[in-house]
Amino acid sequence: MVQTLETSDTFPVPFPYIVLAHNQRYPSPYGKHILSSDVISRTFHPATNSLRTTRLILKRGKVPRWAPQVIQRIDTTWVLEETEVHVGLEGPDGQLEEGGSAGGPRRELRTRSRNIDRTEFMEVFEWQVFRQKPDDPLATDVKTFSRVTSEFGFWPLANRIESFGVSKLPRSIEGARLGLLLVAELLLRPSTAPTLLASGPLKPFAFDPVPSPLTLAVRQKLVEARSAWQVEQDARRDAAGAGEGGEGGEGGARKEPRGLRVWRERWRGAVQRGKRRFRHRVCAVTGLLCDEPEPAAAGVGVEGPGAGP
Repeated sequence: MVQTLETSDTFPVPFPYIVLAHNQRYPSPYGKHILSSDVISRTFHPATNSLRTTRLILKRGKVPRWAPQVIQRIDTTWVLEETEVHVGLEGPDGQLEEGGSAGGPRRELRTRSRNIDRTEFMEVFEWQVFRQKPDDPLATDVKTFSRVTSEFGFWPLANRIESFGVSKLPRSIEGARLGLLLVAELLLRPSTAPTLLASGPLKPFAFDPVPSPLTLAVRQKLVEARSAWQVEQDARRDAAGAGEGGEGGEGGARKEPRGLRVWRERWRGAVQRGKRRFRHRVCAVTGLLCDEPEPAAAGVGVEGPGAGP
């Protein structure tokens, strides 16, 4: 049995910067599971105006606890990635051609990756196509197609392995998208592009720390809760205002609840008592603030300094 996943997205970045960012995407804060990435071949084909690159990538991953013991000892895998930047040529009639007279270029980046070890346990193929958006030259469309197959053991176990692999793909694709977008945005900035292009294994680029997925999820939940609370408070104020307006209050003014009014008066009285105690203490210790007049008392059961019995 084979399980697949197909996704599509749009980057708000021009196609040339996406191609450059794809070649510079490791290391990045979103690719901490990438241990190494080496170019083993790169060739240019003038007939088709295409540049083909083959990379060997070492990735670290997690194996489910229910997997066989012989598989749980494995935490790394080798991935072979093949990319092709294709710039086709358009003829005088606007049709795409593989050669001939030069016209406007067709912008396309194709990638294909697969793991080359542990294939008996799980084999993951991924194809991606990046194209310049037809109606927006400053944006790039990408389509991703993934396929997971397993021939390990009997059918129920193999099906469970494939389901596990497919369930991990959305998070992996999202991390790759964020990492590629981060590098592309850094290349668009004149202040960071030279440093990023000059970086390497011996002089890595200093990325800003990236919040973890848990932190981002918590922040999103807090924003949603705050928005829901604000909407509820606004609805309560509107309902209270409509009710008091219908009762014919003084000019339709909104009256403060009695409990809140009592709490506010008590709080003001406590503040005034604190100020008086502070002045009396300063007067007794330093002789200062003795001639300053006492403020009028506020609150329930608070008396002024000159009040009689």
